Amino acid sequence: MKKDIYLMKKYLKENIKQEYLPVKLIQRIHQDIFNNKKFEYRTKNNFLRCISIIYFKQVNEHYGLEGYVPTGSAYWRTVFDGDYHEKVIQPLIKLGIIEFLDFGYRSYPNLDTTKGKEPGSVGIRYRINPELTNEDEFSTIEYIRKSSLPILTAEEMVMNEGKEFEYLPISQQSIFVSIDKQKAAKWVEDNAEQICNQFLNTKIFNELPDKTVVPCHIYLDGGSFNIKYLTIERAKFDALLQDKQLFFFKDAFYLADKNTFLKYRISNLKYYYERDISKIGTVPLIYRRSEKTLRITTYLTNFPSKILQFINLNNQPVVQFDLRTSQFLIFANLLNIYITKGDEALQGLFKHNQTKVFLKRFIAVLAEHKNMLPQTGVDISNPDFSTHSTSDVIRFIHDVFFNDFYAVIQKQFGFSERGSAKLVLFMLLFKRNTKSDKLIDKLKEHYPTVMSIIERFKTKSMESKPEEDDKNFNDDTTNFSVFLQCVESEIFIDRILFPLRDMEVPCFTRHDSIVVAHGYANLVEDFIKSVFGGIGFKYNYKVEDKFWEVVDWVELEDSPYSDYLADEDILTTDYSVEKNFEEPETDEVKENDNIMDEQLIKTCLRLQEIGIQDDYSELVDADFLEEISNLSLNQHEKVILMDDVVNLRYGMPILQDKTNDIIRQLIQKIGHLELPECY
Repeated sequence: MKKDIYLMKKYLKENIKQEYLPVKLIQRIHQDIFNNKKFEYRTKNNFLRCISIIYFKQVNEHYGLEGYVPTGSAYWRTVFDGDYHEKVIQPLIKLGIIEFLDFGYRSYPNLDTTKGKEPGSVGIRYRINPELTNEDEFSTIEYIRKSSLPILTAEEMVMNEGKEFEYLPISQQSIFVSIDKQKAAKWVEDNAEQICNQFLNTKIFNELPDKTVVPCHIYLDGGSFNIKYLTIERAKFDALLQDKQLFFFKDAFYLADKNTFLKYRISNLKYYYERDISKIGTVPLIYRRSEKTLRITTYLTNFPSKILQFINLNNQPVVQFDLRTSQFLIFANLLNIYITKGDEALQGLFKHNQTKVFLKRFIAVLAEHKNMLPQTGVDISNPDFSTHSTSDVIRFIHDVFFNDFYAVIQKQFGFSERGSAKLVLFMLLFKRNTKSDKLIDKLKEHYPTVMSIIERFKTKSMESKPEEDDKNFNDDTTNFSVFLQCVESEIFIDRILFPLRDMEVPCFTRHDSIVVAHGYANLVEDFIKSVFGGIGFKYNYKVEDKFWEVVDWVELEDSPYSDYLADEDILTTDYSVEKNFEEPETDEVKENDNIMDEQLIKTCLRLQEIGIQDDYSELVDADFLEEISNLSLNQHEKVILMDDVVNLRYGMPILQDKTNDIIRQLIQKIGHLELPECY
């Protein structure tokens, strides 16, 4: 065993720094970069990292092969320092490896009063030349090692905050992974449209209160998008002006032309799935751990759930044991252990410093609520024991332990779908700020003490300073979701995965689930139950072995990003529930982006008063035209209007025909609009 670990460590040290890219792209990198003697090895590595980051985001963040990734100058400076464009970006553009598109987001010079720049948007965006990616053959390419300095891969830059993963020397001698690639690819081709349609939720916008703030992905031409925090009310208004639809897809809100969006997404999903299928048997099964969430990632942990049916472990089909309502179940267990056994027992269950620091702060919050907590907890084996308790804490624990918690919330809120309840819970409980709204208030009606504990956990973390023994603690401690992920990881990795692999059981983790070869299913099921029982935790799970028949697609499908992108201030992926529902850290909300503000309403009212005209040259001045340009228009329309703003300010009184057309179309759209009564 020691020899195996030594060999694995040696292998990891020498070979792990590589990227998985299309063969045609790799050939071009070798031809124009690695074989070019004018580039020294660090420059070659920088080129490879830049290419891989863009490609990684195109595929994993689902911009698609035709889409342009919004990685702005601030992002690239963190990767390559200040002279990134001259030394990295521009040479790759000249080589024809990456392409750019200017989306026009910028402020206008010499016009101090102009509001031409949209906050948070990126003007110039990049993609890999589609001619180098439009194939289904992939391979690995290694970074060049000539020093002992760390080499950061695209995955580490994007998913681990630009830090090296911790690599775990887990022996793979007793596990053999295989897949029928042809059969799996055929299934993806036949079912991609159905999968995307089942990810689509068109009802949620009509079930949330108008003032609910959500991160909305606003689709642009070229397969890219901006993300803005908008109220439901404002999002509906913007959709009307842009002739687009509002919908929820998988785990993100969108404002887009639905048919165009689905066309892109179906194509992207096929490529994403087929690329992951191609990794089996090609990419080594390497275990990497995030120091932030303690979760492990391999190409299997992130493998799409719906094609797990084609995976074989040791020539056997697989079975997945999935923790139901996982983070809420873990939270309920932590509460129950504290109530029944006390703080020392709870603290003693976990060993990682990351988890212990979170627990110290959690226990301090519970101590503040001591008079509000029940004297006895919930008997995890007796659902009738706590049925009639008047404590909302007991009611919460009981609802999570013995009911389908998402279904409970669905009924309480009157949602049409169970998935909407899950969405709202993540929106409310895993965002960083504690700002209240109607949905929060409704949850407080049912679970006032529980909600107070969660809110106080966030505010107490923000107030406190790390203690001396916490100096290596690496996290934003307001993140309630990361806290629960750390607990989950200790259980599923340290207490379950490691012992099972030592027993040579062919299995792997998928965050809050275990996937195992069919012949070992009974052994693993009993082992997981014993682990949870041994620490006094309630274990609710479901067994999946017919993944293609699963109705609750959204619940089963996991995100390759949700474990790492919980709380980072970078442009987000639409595949991360925990991240997408985090509002800005402060409670300040920009009027022009997030609510139907007074100026917006005044602009619409003035347009309604003007009415349909042939020419608006004598009816609008530069200031009013600038106000009109700040409505929800596409960037091409904004540029047209701002050109005439400049013309009017420099004494040219005639509007372009295109400007007149835009104003007429706006007036037609808002002609019958019912504006809020408060204005």
